[in-house]
Amino acid sequence: MRYLKLFAAAFLLSAAGFAQEADYFPLQVGNQWVYKGTGSGSNPFTVEVTGTETIGGNEYFSVTGFPQPLLLRKNQAGTLVIYDREEKREKTWVAFSAAAGEAFRTEVDPCNATAVIRTRQGELKSPFGEFSNALQVGYQPSCADAGLTSESFLPYVGLVRRTMTTIAGERKWDLIYTRLGGFSVFTEREVSFQTALDASQYKAGDAMTVRISLRGTLEPPLQLTFPTGQDFDLILRNEKGDEVYRWALGKLFTNLFRQFPLTGEKNWVLTVPVPEVPAGNYTATANLAVLGPRYEATIPFVIAAK
Repeated sequence: MRYLKLFAAAFLLSAAGFAQEADYFPLQVGNQWVYKGTGSGSNPFTVEVTGTETIGGNEYFSVTGFPQPLLLRKNQAGTLVIYDREEKREKTWVAFSAAAGEAFRTEVDPCNATAVIRTRQGELKSPFGEFSNALQVGYQPSCADAGLTSESFLPYVGLVRRTMTTIAGERKWDLIYTRLGGFSVFTEREVSFQTALDASQYKAGDAMTVRISLRGTLEPPLQLTFPTGQDFDLILRNEKGDEVYRWALGKLFTNLFRQFPLTGEKNWVLTVPVPEVPAGNYTATANLAVLGPRYEATIPFVIAAK
């Protein structure tokens, strides 16, 4: 994933020069943002653009994951607005085109009536990197011990940090993962292992393509040790858990001891015949043939009747 981070970081830095025109909240169906919280009661949450809706000739994007579902759009002035169904009007969240230091009215939270763009070149140290082109918004809470205090946005990424004050102290949420336009753009340092199929349903005799993916963005890098020439295995099982296919069965592998560090992402791909078995529900389990911690992932699929 490091190459994606570097690409995105370079893109963001190149965008800093024309931040007035930058998109600080990319609205596209399928976009997702995952946030991790710190502070008492700051639970993690996932924001997702789930669809669109046209009201009064304007197209709004349905966004879930915040305390309540939102209908959002950016108007011609570059302001991010929320459509209020009960009041049948738009409410301002952030006036992205406002001048730095200029106060504007906001209705994103009942305890916030005004906000200000503090800077468009803000320093940001986040779980996925350090940046110097964050648009930082300051809020003045109007309620005692409640309300938003700040938000930070990165161009072409969206909301990356939110802080608020509560009677229990400050709460903060940081972006740790996002998918924009169908691509993983940012993740915090993590390890993940995945099995992916090219279809959810097959017939016996079909060709099944399987992608096995290990991603590690930790420091120090993951150390993988393969005791033989075998990299992976794939096992297909029926609903009872009985094994109906094993990729490595009957294959010979060299006695080649291998070690290498993993930084970023490594993929393996194979195509196997779907076995001649009864129609039903099955699972595909892939694992790496490594010493030490076991990397294994399972995904369900269906074998349909011919």
